[in-house]
Amino acid sequence: MLTLEEIRRRKKELGFTNEMLADRSGVPLATVQKVLAGVTKAPRRRTLEALSKAFPDPGEALLVCDSHPTESEPKQGGHTIDEILALPEGVRAELIDGEIYYMATPRRIHQKIIGEMYLTIANYIRAKGGACEVWLSPFGVFLNADDSIYVEPDLIVVCEPDKVEERGCVGAPDWVVEVESPSSRKLDGVLKLRKYREAGVREYWIVHPDKRMIQIYYFGEDEDVALYSFDDEISSGIVDGLTIRLADTV
Repeated sequence: MLTLEEIRRRKKELGFTNEMLADRSGVPLATVQKVLAGVTKAPRRRTLEALSKAFPDPGEALLVCDSHPTESEPKQGGHTIDEILALPEGVRAELIDGEIYYMATPRRIHQKIIGEMYLTIANYIRAKGGACEVWLSPFGVFLNADDSIYVEPDLIVVCEPDKVEERGCVGAPDWVVEVESPSSRKLDGVLKLRKYREAGVREYWIVHPDKRMIQIYYFGEDEDVALYSFDDEISSGIVDGLTIRLADTV
């Protein structure tokens, strides 16, 4: 029986897709996706055994049908929004440049921070009669107003109501907040940082619960970055007059 890392390596070496592994092993596609993405932290032994048997033995020829993938059939590294929309209920994932990133279940502190921030921002906007709208995850964002990047930030503020449709926000929000977890550190702080900047997000907050710190990126002509503690009064650059002090809520 192969280990999970060995299964991932063999999959990459042979150019297998998740669909091929599911077909050859008999393991449901949703299970294959969650196991390989690390969403399932402790895969069952029989699942690993079945996945191990999906690969050909050394020296065995691998017969592949002489056909080319259609647009609706995902290619390795070329996943589409259709795969995200077809995920089983309760399985959340994001799509960035053809790669799927599965999302782990958030921790209690994560939900507490986002819930309190949502209430603070929404109540302030409502009291002031502001035009901006605040949305709480899970709420889809088609970042470039197309299907190339689909993300579900923890919280967004959109000041152009026309961007908000039934399926989510189509285009870049004005303000994005992500609460970092151990599994999302690189995604939030590197890849999403770059994509949010390029798409036209004006302000990006990364909340670090374990350090009780907030890293804020101000994008635009006068780009800047600042680091605050939960004890600081932080002024929003998007909603005039709004201040947030996370120590008051967590």
